[in-house]
Amino acid sequence: MAMKKGIRPEKNGASRWTPERKRRILRGSLFTLLVFFSLFILGSMATVGATAGYVASFLNEEPVRAKDDLRAKISSWTQTSMAYFRDDSPIGKLSSDADRKVVTMDEVSPHLIDALISTEDRQFFTHNGINPKSIMRAGFQMVTGSETQTGGSTITQQLVKNLFLDYRQRNIERKSKEIFLAMRMERFFSKEEIMNAYINSLYFGNNTSGRNMLGVQAAAQGLFGVDAKDLNLPQAAYIAGMVQRPNAYNPFRGDKYLENGKERMKEVLENMVENKKITKKEYKKAASYDIKAALDTSEDTSIAYQKYPYITMAVEDEAAKALLKADGKDPQELSEQGIYRDTLDKYKQKVLTGGYKITTTLDPKLYQAMNEAARKVDYGDDQLQVGATLLDVKSGATLAFVGGRDYKKNQHNHALDVRRQPGSTIKPLLDYGPGLDRGIISPDSVIIDEPLRARGTSGHVYRNYNDKYAGAMTAREALMTSMNIPAIKVLRAVGVQTGLDYLRKMNFPISEGMGESVAIGGFTYGFSVQRMTSGFAMLGNQGKFNEPFLISKIENPEGEVIYQHKADPVQVMSPKAAYWTTDMLKDVVRKGTGVRIGRNFSGYHLAGKTGTTNDTKDVWFIGYTPEVALGTWIGYDNPRQVGNDLLAKQAWINMFRAVNNVDPNLVTGADFPKQPGYDFKCFECKKEKKKEKKKEEKKKKKKENQKKEPPHQPQPNPGTPPQPPGPPGGDEGGVIFPPPGHGGGGPGNGHEPGGGPGPGNGP
Repeated sequence: MAMKKGIRPEKNGASRWTPERKRRILRGSLFTLLVFFSLFILGSMATVGATAGYVASFLNEEPVRAKDDLRAKISSWTQTSMAYFRDDSPIGKLSSDADRKVVTMDEVSPHLIDALISTEDRQFFTHNGINPKSIMRAGFQMVTGSETQTGGSTITQQLVKNLFLDYRQRNIERKSKEIFLAMRMERFFSKEEIMNAYINSLYFGNNTSGRNMLGVQAAAQGLFGVDAKDLNLPQAAYIAGMVQRPNAYNPFRGDKYLENGKERMKEVLENMVENKKITKKEYKKAASYDIKAALDTSEDTSIAYQKYPYITMAVEDEAAKALLKADGKDPQELSEQGIYRDTLDKYKQKVLTGGYKITTTLDPKLYQAMNEAARKVDYGDDQLQVGATLLDVKSGATLAFVGGRDYKKNQHNHALDVRRQPGSTIKPLLDYGPGLDRGIISPDSVIIDEPLRARGTSGHVYRNYNDKYAGAMTAREALMTSMNIPAIKVLRAVGVQTGLDYLRKMNFPISEGMGESVAIGGFTYGFSVQRMTSGFAMLGNQGKFNEPFLISKIENPEGEVIYQHKADPVQVMSPKAAYWTTDMLKDVVRKGTGVRIGRNFSGYHLAGKTGTTNDTKDVWFIGYTPEVALGTWIGYDNPRQVGNDLLAKQAWINMFRAVNNVDPNLVTGADFPKQPGYDFKCFECKKEKKKEKKKEEKKKKKKENQKKEPPHQPQPNPGTPPQPPGPPGGDEGGVIFPPPGHGGGGPGNGHEPGGGPGPGNGP
């Protein structure tokens, strides 16, 4: 497949012999030498054994694989991986038979075979595993820095690369192994066997229900709702075009990707014309085909009614990330190179085809109890969604989650994947926790709740949910009642970027250019329920953060452990700061905005925080004990006002009660380990004292003036009508929303304080 490469020949007299150019020439020369070396081996070695010995000496660590080993590998697409709960009871197969129907090339539309051959390997039926012309062309393109880079891999090489080779290896080293393994494959297997393995092992991304499509049969069903044998010409060309970059051409990801896929389909059709598989007239007709109208967007009932659909999806994703990690791949580096999604797709393919035993951290009884409890909440609207996550505080293990109300109706995982604005739930993690950790505040610091102008504006003022200001209050009281102004003041004192660094330590995805409105939840995209819950688990774990995880172990078909989760805790804040933040959050549950929770679980040491975003589009409650943290979110996929802001609390109550009924030993009733107290930190107490002093002086002066003035007797004036009373005193009134980009507290609704993003900061 031709791809654009952003390297062009030097212009304007720049040196032609740059280090990059020298590297290109070296790579291209080595690439071309491999061809001649391969041809030499093919032509001169008399026996398979001699060839094997020579290849072994050349490839060093690459074993010379016997025919039976190769056959087992190329049929690995029949080895379905299995997932298990933490108690080793089965979750089930990661792909059902409906997803993974094995087909031969004789059971596939001839259009598809022609499209694959024309685009990927026109000499497939005549070469011996490699195409010297293609490799030399690729070498020449590498030397010259051509804008077009074709890669030079045959279908046999592609199969070898996907099944045998390590993604971490450098191109030349991997290419050498790829060439020799491809030649060895061709010695042992027929073209039909190789093609059968190829078409059944290709990965095509997710269908409309979010399920992975592996093999051309799954792609035909998932994309167009037909069997592979019934694909018409444009459908076959579209599928063939997805082979190299399934993620980039997946039409279910949006119109942009559909348009990319249609352009790629036309390229495939052009290849078929050049290869004399179709006529120009057939090309013209196929190119005008309405792919969008042909897409199958109906419900995937064979998947929707599985017992654990949300778990199956999550395990496939998380296992792919685990294998990627085991191979030493850095997601950040891959993202910077623009290949993370495509690389992850390759690893999903490995998960689906590897015959792995994947052990999760999930508890079957807790999972069932939480989901049943979530369904019992009266949401009042079928479109309203719920997401919840139960984490082990000490390890970060995901014990259970609620992905949504009904997978049959909505396949989004609202616990692990969907990101939403956190509202006031961010305040302990971003404002007060860091403020305590850096010695800027103590729980009893005085903070004045008063009109506060947004920085960088001329007159925009932040407001509280009740449009009022409470004056002087302690940090504990401000967090307990979820006032916005004190939270912003604390973050200003900490420093916005310093506060965000605390979140970055916990791998919160932070967008560039975030301003001080983040103090009350004004983020660009927000965070998943799992991510937010992991932050509160950190507070319950004496300031140590553990990355939340779902996969504990992966074993290959031979029983060898190829991935094992290893704890890597990060001390985000001091145990002292974490404890006193927790102690303040206990008051939220005892007598603050979360008192409804406290009344239901008076026998437990609970801490937690409510959260409601602007216009009540997201409602949260995240609570924790020394053992577990449970986070709950309620909202719509297309954000709009939630009718009842108490729903998140009610869902939390239902779920916490259910999991404790199932496992009475889950929460022991123990208290959080105590830490030394803080010396009083003034913060704004001097400002308050100054205000009080001015008030006293004003009162004193008024009394003195009253003593000096003679008593005044009002005279009747029948010509003057009674006057209305003057405006009330105080600092309230005239509160203005901040402009887009500056956030601002959500209005709340009488039950729960606001604290969401300001106008323009939607998810």
